[in-house]
Parts: sequence; structure tokens; C-alpha cells
Amino acid sequence: MNKTLLDIVIINWNSADLLQNCVASIRTSSIALPGELIVVDNGKKEQKVDDLANQYSFTLLRPEKNLGFGRGCNQGAALGKADFILFLNPDILLFPDTLQNLTTFLSSDNLPADVGIMGVQLIGRDGNIQKNVARFPQCKHLYPRMLALDRLFPKAFPPHYVKTIDYGKTQIVDQVPGAFFLIRRIVFSELHGFDERFFMYYEDVDLSYRAFQQDWKTIYLSEISVMHAGGGATDRIQGKRLFYLLRSRAMYVRKHFGLCNAILVILATLCLEFLARIIRALFHLSPKEIWITISAHALFFINIPAIVRNK
Repeated sequence: MNKTLLDIVIINWNSADLLQNCVASIRTSSIALPGELIVVDNGKKEQKVDDLANQYSFTLLRPEKNLGFGRGCNQGAALGKADFILFLNPDILLFPDTLQNLTTFLSSDNLPADVGIMGVQLIGRDGNIQKNVARFPQCKHLYPRMLALDRLFPKAFPPHYVKTIDYGKTQIVDQVPGAFFLIRRIVFSELHGFDERFFMYYEDVDLSYRAFQQDWKTIYLSEISVMHAGGGATDRIQGKRLFYLLRSRAMYVRKHFGLCNAILVILATLCLEFLARIIRALFHLSPKEIWITISAHALFFINIPAIVRNK
């Protein structure tokens, strides 16, 4: 087997326990990883992460500050040279045969030459398949989602994640989740990696869309599966997480659909979505949810000039 077939890059942020389980599942696979295992530690400097690097023999990159997901991925990818790069969240666990099945597919003639990005079947802790293959965002779909109309009336307002496809079938899709994001290095290099302006969220959507624009396809592989355990550290910073989601969404619209559409999305975010989230928080009798909404939208408001300038 090609010894430089596959590099794995994991972005860790204050998730040492999840990271341990993730790298352990890689190192205890039925075959050895044919490439580098690289961890970019964006969080606080935990001694446990150093211990894990020694125990599981991975390359540890420790930036002086949190680089964000996209920039961290770019720096991690630069440390490897394999033909394929797998960006993996630390809450992913490989099954014993995952790596074997994956490398067999990558080495076979079954991989179409025009496929640049791949995802696999994600299994939740409950044993069910997670339906998280997604459509490329379009402006006309964003507004009803701001009001949660896609959840209330999914037939009338298509949700971001596609629930209607057969998740037991391998097929070409718009995009696969960033939790398990496999890409040809040649495609990654051709597109200059992730856009580092996206600190968190939408960087994978943006890269997938740019690949699509260059006629590269994305495939969902139903025959290969991993466990998506969930419970990442970002669950503890819900206000900032919502802010990054709002900002990245507006940045994506500004980048791909122009200034006018970006201004409309910004106004809808500050008015329609803010009001909808406040009403929902009041309905839930949740002061915490109210504070998360107010703080996230306040940060979003401060960042509007940079979004408009496409910076």
C-alpha cells in the first residue's frame, strides 16, 4: 500500500478526552495509517495532549493563539504530503474496519477521477444514521430558516440537511459534513485550502462550493462508517458559537452572492432572526437563551463593517 496515501488532521480545542478516544480509534484500527497523524491544538495548553502525542505518536502543532478551524486545518495539512487529507473532528471514532475500507476505496478504480471530496456514513451514539448531507445554501432558503420555517414546514421550505435521500446508498451530493471531510490534496492545493476568513462554520461549505465551481464532485460513501459521538467543547460557548455561525453565514453570502444579498441577509439576521430567537427563548422561559441571542447578535452587529468589506 502507498505509505503516503492518507494524512489525518484533527483540530482540537479543549477536548483532550474526546481527542484521546479519537486517536486511539485510529491507532487501534485493523491496519496502520498510511500517512501522518497531525493534531493542531487550538485550545489551552493541556499536559494531557502532550502525553497523548507521545502515547499515540502523532505530530502536535501548538499555535500561540487559537487560529480558528480553517486556518488550523491549513497549517496541519501543510505538515503532510499524502495524496488525500482527512479532516476529522475529535468527537469522531473510527470503527476497527473504517481505515481498511477507506484506504481500499481510495486505492481502487472505484474512485471516479472527478471526485474531489468524500464523506462517509456518520452513526450517532444511539446507533442511528445521522442525516447530515447538505444542500449548498441559497439566499432564498436562508430567510425561512431564520424563522425556523424549515423545521415547521419541511416540505414547503427545504431544510439545510437533506432528509429525503437514501442514506444507505453511495451517491454524489452537494456537500458532506466537516466532521469527516476527506479531500484530494491536489484539489486542496488547487483551491488554496480553507478560506481563513471563516474562523468557525461555513469554511467547509465554502470549500465544497468552490470545488463544485471547478467541476469537482463530492461523494457520500454509505459503505464506510464512523461514530459521531458529539459533545465537543463548543457546546460550552453557545453565545460565541451562535455569533460565529451568524457571521460566517453572512460572509458566505457576501463572498458568493454579492453585496446586495449580503446586506439583505444582515438586515434579516438583525431583525427577523433576532426576534424569532427571542420569542422562542421567551416561550422556553429561558433567560440563558435570551442572553445567548442578545450577546451573539451584538457581536454580529459589531462585525458588520468587516463583513460588508468582505474582509
